[in-house]
Amino acid sequence: MSALAKASGALKSVDYEVFGRVQGNGRLRAAGRRGAPRYTEQEAKKLGVVGWVKNTSQGTMTGQVQGPEEKVNEM
Repeated sequence: MSALAKASGALKSVDYEVFGRVQGNGRLRAAGRRGAPRYTEQEAKKLGVVGWVKNTSQGTMTGQVQGPEEKVNEM
């Protein structure tokens, strides 16, 4: 992150769509596709970012995340 972004408290907003099978740690695998948005929401709360997430009828997960640039990048 640039010095200007840090000084100005730059905010960032990202729209995303996740394709493919749900993988990762055991909790996420066990939760399956329906648990992925819940896991994403929990991680967002830990980082202090906001947004939304939902499963689509095409079998993907789509959403938006907003917050300080550094935290959004970590998400």
